[in-house]
Amino acid sequence: MTEDPSTPPTGLPETEHHRYGRILLGLTLAGALFMVGQAARWWQAHRQTVRLEQAVTEVYRRALAGDPGRSPYGRLQFELGKLRALSAQRLDMVELLAALSRRAPEGVRITSISMATASGVVDGVAATPEDFQRYQAALAAEASFTFTVSKTDPFAQPLRFELAVKVRDRAAPPKGDDQ
Repeated sequence: MTEDPSTPPTGLPETEHHRYGRILLGLTLAGALFMVGQAARWWQAHRQTVRLEQAVTEVYRRALAGDPGRSPYGRLQFELGKLRALSAQRLDMVELLAALSRRAPEGVRITSISMATASGVVDGVAATPEDFQRYQAALAAEASFTFTVSKTDPFAQPLRFELAVKVRDRAAPPKGDDQ
């Protein structure tokens, strides 16, 4: 088993060539299957993305009543701003109830509330005129509404009152602030 220095090396035997060829073919086949699988996943993701984009466009079309244009999100923000500005001038019943109840002393009870878009009427009773005066002072500090006494019956026991309610202009500065 001595090598003759005059003979060039012959390389791998034929069986090794076949073995490496099969390994290369197997790796190539595995790589091709992997690439086909990735292409199928990409295609499914692409189709899903197209469906979602169409669904979002349809939602924008319904929300904006027509063609959503080039910037539908911007148009939605604009419409939201308009609605917020409009609602800032409306009487919010929950906010009004919160303002009336957190300011009420022990002897004051609200009996009825009627409201329109930006104003309302609150009827109530107070155990004593002093309770009503404390309630008036507390309501004067309310930031969201202005309360004006419409009627009182100071001779009735308990004292009956009616307040006119209006929404303060939230865009205007508070009264008494000099700028």
